Amino acid sequence: MPRAHFFDHVILILGCVFMLTPPVLLLAQGFSPAALAALITTDNRAQPGLAQLLTTSFLIAAGVALVKTATSLFAAFALVFFRVPGAAILFPLLLLPLFLPIESRILPTILVTDALGLLNTYTGLILPVTATGLGTLILRGQLKQLPPEVVEAARIDGAGPWRIFCDIILPLSLPILAALLAFFFVLGWNQYLWPMVATPSAPERATLVGGISLLSIGSPASLTLAVVAMVPPLLVFAIAQRWIAKGLAPIRA
Repeated sequence: MPRAHFFDHVILILGCVFMLTPPVLLLAQGFSPAALAALITTDNRAQPGLAQLLTTSFLIAAGVALVKTATSLFAAFALVFFRVPGAAILFPLLLLPLFLPIESRILPTILVTDALGLLNTYTGLILPVTATGLGTLILRGQLKQLPPEVVEAARIDGAGPWRIFCDIILPLSLPILAALLAFFFVLGWNQYLWPMVATPSAPERATLVGGISLLSIGSPASLTLAVVAMVPPLLVFAIAQRWIAKGLAPIRA
């Protein structure tokens, strides 16, 4: 093996060891018999059970993924194929929350959520997280690559907007939609700060990530919860990686 290739392999191996050592150690400690026993026997009435933590996290993650992907697709479809009044202003406004994450606008968000009566509800946990234009930005770029002749031919055949959306746009967008669903699911699953402040009087709606803070940090039970919190995103990535690769490719009619 040439010396240059040898050093390339050494650097690659060292990088893998550096990145994989923390999760491997966490897996070893979190799934140890002592950690599992500590989690099962934890007596803390302020701490929801593992099943409740998983349920809340899954509902938030699935809600964020579905709502965010659906609204992004409809918004991108309207911006690309319709003459939306003020589109030149609306699109930058849709992208503005990308530069203002929910942590930086936590106070106005909590005030609006409270005014709408959505505190301590799953709706209030989901909707503020979906208020970004990332999906619209990605889908708009993808839909712009679709040859306009395809849509024009459908219109000549008498197809209306809804039929064009269902018969042309939706089938061609499935790979990127699957990739966005996976990405937004992980985004919703990893929410920490917002669920804590949006459920001030509903501790039973704590997420799995937030539930770790209710235990002693570094305790065997907290390590087990940290491992369990890692599993769904890894599974989603393993299942969706083929769709993610396809979603990055241009749309072809």
